[in-house]
Amino acid sequence: MSNLSNPEISWLEQLPSNLRPDNDKVEELENLRSHYHIPNNIFIGIITSSPEITRRVQGNVYKMAKEKMPNVSEKELLEVVFRTRVFPQNPAGLKMTEEEIRKEIQDINTLNDLVEHVIKRDKEDPRFQRDIFSIGRKIANKIDNILKV
Repeated sequence: MSNLSNPEISWLEQLPSNLRPDNDKVEELENLRSHYHIPNNIFIGIITSSPEITRRVQGNVYKMAKEKMPNVSEKELLEVVFRTRVFPQNPAGLKMTEEEIRKEIQDINTLNDLVEHVIKRDKEDPRFQRDIFSIGRKIANKIDNILKV
């Protein structure tokens, strides 16, 4: 994969190491990016908003929270992880009241439940605000399919 040393793949270097795609997927992703002439910063945004990266991030947050709070219940731990996606802790996060948070977390009993709930909520918000012809959505779907494990 001689393409990995290409400076055009600066999007890869800008991603945190724990969010980088596997090497066997990088070339396919870069081919897609260059084919559609997607700027690196926008490409990073598409990648980091993909369900696969959401799974990794939520898993990492869960692991860190569990290490820092080993004595809390699973339900409390899941609520802590959920709250990392809520404003004001996360300026780009969900705007929710305490009551809304309690209601949403009520049916979440496992990390998998939480991750799937977050992905479902993310799908409700379009990844592209001005995507009149759905080109952005189609590209994002291609990226999502490449990133699937």
